[in-house]
Amino acid sequence: MEYFSTIAKWISDKAAQSYVGFAAFLIVLVWAMTGVPFHFSVMWHLMMGTFSAVISILMLFIIQNSQNRHTIAIQLKLDEIIRATKGAHNEMMDIEKLTDEDLGRIQKKYGLLAEKTKEDLKEGKLDTHTPLL
Repeated sequence: MEYFSTIAKWISDKAAQSYVGFAAFLIVLVWAMTGVPFHFSVMWHLMMGTFSAVISILMLFIIQNSQNRHTIAIQLKLDEIIRATKGAHNEMMDIEKLTDEDLGRIQKKYGLLAEKTKEDLKEGKLDTHTPLL
């Protein structure tokens, strides 16, 4: 697993370079031009379709791996901000593991808080306080 992660990280880092987009454009151009000598035969279509499907599936897994790493890193950074902020609810650090129902209840609490804050703003009050949930 570590081997795949290392390779996936390397590929995703390289694939994000601008010259890779240009290279992909050239590959598509050459791909289209190779159809002419083969008269866009059924065999040419099968080979190109198979090749593009394999590349697409591999890139799907590489992108998903990269996205998961980035999501975990962002979550850890947010957890550190919550941990270091006085008055923050530390229970929020593990919130991604809650059930949909629990997340819905918390979302409703914050929605009510937002509505209360909008009302306060209309009355000329500040919205910089930290009310308890």
